[in-house]
Amino acid sequence: VGLAAATACVVEDVLNDLVLWRICVARASPVVESHPRLQRSLGAPFRVEPWWNGSVSSRGNGNLASCVYLVDGERASCDVQVVLVRAPGSAHAYVPNLVRNLAAPEQWRVARMEAILPHEKSAGLPGRVNLLQEPEPKGGVLANQKKPAKGKKERWRGVKRWFRRSKGDE
Repeated sequence: VGLAAATACVVEDVLNDLVLWRICVARASPVVESHPRLQRSLGAPFRVEPWWNGSVSSRGNGNLASCVYLVDGERASCDVQVVLVRAPGSAHAYVPNLVRNLAAPEQWRVARMEAILPHEKSAGLPGRVNLLQEPEPKGGVLANQKKPAKGKKERWRGVKRWFRRSKGDE
């Protein structure tokens, strides 16, 4: 009896992860497929990797879910991260999350949706794209990146000032 109950809990948890993954992909796919930066970086058409290659976690009595899945394009791949929230309901306190997710997937709201693009920044580092904001930031792709580092001479000028003698010390 104990082994059957443990197996039932594991199966319910795995099926709940699958349902949450499908909700995440359903919410994010229209945004991902129409985003111009993703189309440029990855190349169309897009293909979503199977759910077992992704990651799903839920917290807060099942009212906060985080999902990461892989999207393949013609030229590259990227991770898409989606965070969903659901208003807690006291009426559903004893209903398993799997049943709630199957019965009412529309209760989930997207709190965050990001893509991690390869080679977006200099030196081949990945770049984050907030898919809930406008597709192209004002000022182009590089507008939100840090300013270039100061030159070697400018950097050391500040340090040299620390060690200069003041006129009163001489």
